[in-house]
Amino acid sequence: MAHTKTSFVCLPCRASYKQAHDAFAGERRCPRCAGGLIAVGSAFAVPRRRDLAGWRTLTLLLNAGIRFHKTSCCGGAGYRPRTRHEVRERKLYARRSGEPLERALLHRDIPWERTAG
Repeated sequence: MAHTKTSFVCLPCRASYKQAHDAFAGERRCPRCAGGLIAVGSAFAVPRRRDLAGWRTLTLLLNAGIRFHKTSCCGGAGYRPRTRHEVRERKLYARRSGEPLERALLHRDIPWERTAG
């Protein structure tokens, strides 16, 4: 039986590694800096190493607890913000509406009309 692979990310090195998913493997280490790797999920699309804005956005998402796991057998992870502007809009919406940031970051379209009034 084939083992499922998932992506692991080192934020300081701006590197991504696909490794077999093993719940008992313990903490994974970056081969470049020996820092800890973050499991991000099997539906992760890594930004280019030179894309600093993409990596800043990814850092914000990972620090908020957002991961990139498949939602179904043939689907991706669903919507995730790709720019800092999109993240800022969703943070503002979360603050105004009282919705948790983890859920607000997953909205494709921000339902602003619910917060007006």
